[in-house]
Amino acid sequence: MTSTPEPRPEWEGLLRALLDTLDAHMQGPERAVLLRAIGARIAALSPIPPEDTLSGLEARINERLAGPRWGTVSIAVDSGGPALVLTHAAPPVLPTATDESGEWMGPVLEGLHASWIAAQPGAEPEVEAHLVSVGAEGMVLRYGA
Repeated sequence: MTSTPEPRPEWEGLLRALLDTLDAHMQGPERAVLLRAIGARIAALSPIPPEDTLSGLEARINERLAGPRWGTVSIAVDSGGPALVLTHAAPPVLPTATDESGEWMGPVLEGLHASWIAAQPGAEPEVEAHLVSVGAEGMVLRYGA
């Protein structure tokens, strides 16, 4: 039994044109700053209430990601340092003319997750999330040192 693919979003053409235009007018690091800010803005539009545990935070993040079908995240404490490792499975992917794998989404997720975590009790707002890898498991980010 095969499943039918989900229909592509109606706004895909607009988003692809926007990303191609950003690529044409901005250098990679400059574009990444803008995409991180967009991720932070998305987080601000859908805030997560304070959670006492990582499992609670993970559950709330996954609730927010479910609405737009942005995949799921699992959060683990990195035993090698004061950091969290976020594995974002099935993130939205939209290839562009210069980015066939859709890795442009990495900075958006950096801003999104960093903002959600920074708003939690005891978090330090200046700590950032950084994309570590992109692979079959999804996008892996590190929040902290």
